[in-house]
Amino acid sequence: MNHDLGPTLLCSAYQRVVEAGTEEWAERIGHGRGLKVEITELGEYRLLPGGLCFPNHFAFVEAVIHGFAWPRLGPLLAKPIDSLHAIRALRGVSNSMQGEFGAEIKAAIGLRAGLAAAEVYGREDPKCASALARESIGCVAFSVDGSEVSAWFGLDSDGLRSGGGEPPQGAAARVTFRDLEVALRAVETGLDPMVAPATGEVRVTGRIPLAEAVGYVADRASRDLILPT
Repeated sequence: MNHDLGPTLLCSAYQRVVEAGTEEWAERIGHGRGLKVEITELGEYRLLPGGLCFPNHFAFVEAVIHGFAWPRLGPLLAKPIDSLHAIRALRGVSNSMQGEFGAEIKAAIGLRAGLAAAEVYGREDPKCASALARESIGCVAFSVDGSEVSAWFGLDSDGLRSGGGEPPQGAAARVTFRDLEVALRAVETGLDPMVAPATGEVRVTGRIPLAEAVGYVADRASRDLILPT
């Protein structure tokens, strides 16, 4: 992956990876809180709440992928407790994606983060935007048989959204992974959209064209991104 992309598509996607990933981590672990990412006029990446601030997009992306990168010391020392909470959340997502908290949490965070990145690609990548523009308003729900993993991706009048659990307005289509092993492969390397349904690894019901369009966008995002490790 080329990190020399500036604060454009890739960095915007990583912003949503942080926000969705830390939110899911906090909900799953039962402590901590999700983070928000703010870009300052100087091109710094500030994590809220707290004072954790990275000087540029290079440091920010490294922090997302590896769970830590050196932040600016001034803002960190100004709000040390909140900054430590932010570091803990970043490390929590990274440790989860390494499997420290088990396969279910890894799959849940990976799915949330991937769909959040797909929001950005669906808006800003021309091919992804074109694929979704052909679909009417609706939501795709994702789940894993035999687990508590679920998330959704929706097209509505306000744009693109994603979240954890069941979609608030109901699902127009459903994508169900056969088990956690299949879900983890989908998160880590992607699945062949032609082979997976035929072999029973994935079950798609409802508005299949909508599910296929969302899957296409999520796959394009996952090719470019390195999820936290």
